[in-house]
Amino acid sequence: MSMTIGLIVPPAGDAVPPEAYGLYPEGVRFTARSLALEALTIEGYSEAIERVAALARELRDDEGADAIALMGTSLSFFRGTGFNDDLISVIEEASGVPAITMSSAVRDALRTVGARKVAVGTAYSAIVNRKLEQFLVDAGFEVLHIGGLDMTAVETIRAVGADVVADLALEADRMAGGEADAILVSCGGLPALDLAAAVEPRIGKPVVASATAGVWAAVRLLGMSGESRALGRLGQLSGAAVF
Repeated sequence: MSMTIGLIVPPAGDAVPPEAYGLYPEGVRFTARSLALEALTIEGYSEAIERVAALARELRDDEGADAIALMGTSLSFFRGTGFNDDLISVIEEASGVPAITMSSAVRDALRTVGARKVAVGTAYSAIVNRKLEQFLVDAGFEVLHIGGLDMTAVETIRAVGADVVADLALEADRMAGGEADAILVSCGGLPALDLAAAVEPRIGKPVVASATAGVWAAVRLLGMSGESRALGRLGQLSGAAVF
């Protein structure tokens, strides 16, 4: 019987993000509960985050989750590193199972690919980008460039195409003068399943994305390697048979 990963997702509706089964089509079951976040703003995050503990309990009691991931990067970094760590504790205490946030996932993924200097493309406004930059600096990274699409509406972000996300990653690398060790594309709502394959061969460096790193970190809570071809360089460095 497959183990179950519970995903706490920002958009309305309890849909499992396509990156989950796209990366790991077998060996694990995914299920989701929604925070019904409407806007990527400080006010929107503050309201939605209050529902995290209740959804964690639902995922354990109703779905039998063996691990839980909070799948919203800005939801976990917007109040800083300490708050991100506290969120993990809140989820674990409410559910009794191991947990990870998407912010911790992208941090861990960047470390796994050996990044020190990063260039970042996001869906966010300037104020949210500043919060992310501080989170990354506190985690030990040098941010050479950070730029965003200046989006706040969740439904607008979900409509962004994969080609736009690829261009966002390429632009981040260009704006950093090609000096970044890795590119980060931040926002779990931006499609990323094909991002590494589209961009890494063109720039010769790892591309980490929220949408895929969050799932990668979640399966590792279950003792899986996390390796998957769709992750590009990150998937090659994660440690066992490739899906």
